[in-house]
Amino acid sequence: MVGRMNSTSPISTTNSPVRIAPGLTLDDKLYTMAAAGVAEHLPELGPLSWETFTSNEWWLVPDEQTGEAYKAELTLFKSATRTVKINRWFAADRRDGRGPKPHNHPWDFHSMILDSSYVESRWLARDGDVVLEADVEHRIGEVNKIGREVFHEVTEVDPGRTMTLMICGPGMAGWGYIDPDDGTFTPATMPPRFLELQRDLNPHRQ
Repeated sequence: MVGRMNSTSPISTTNSPVRIAPGLTLDDKLYTMAAAGVAEHLPELGPLSWETFTSNEWWLVPDEQTGEAYKAELTLFKSATRTVKINRWFAADRRDGRGPKPHNHPWDFHSMILDSSYVESRWLARDGDVVLEADVEHRIGEVNKIGREVFHEVTEVDPGRTMTLMICGPGMAGWGYIDPDDGTFTPATMPPRFLELQRDLNPHRQ
């Protein structure tokens, strides 16, 4: 389990920017918004300290197509029934450069938009057909609720500004991808070179 956050450090606006890894620098503005989001949605975790926010626990996540980081994740809490993460987005989460490749997740989750916005496309499997729902823009202050049955893609972000707080329920087996044309489900597997790309993006974790 990831421990409780340090509750001794109040929100401050006098901290110097901290470079965690190439492409990931954290500053007071980001911290203030993240701390406010945690205080509003997860007060039981205690105040988010500057030391926790700028720790080396961040992971940069590689895009399956380009190998470049499309987001950075910081896990604030993890147990058998709940995981809490802060996500800072650099690019959309589109996992096939040729067309839509909607995926679901092994858990239900809520995504609170802490800064800027993102656009999401959703697909639902109904009676053997795959139905594309309208693209939805989720803006700062909104909460996006997604169940395990929903297949989606994040198609647009505000690079370097979009930041979300993610609360995930207990993990379940069976997540993967659905073909938007014929509804074929493909279980998720580790993308080629994923671990190598992740290692290259995260020298601070070695």
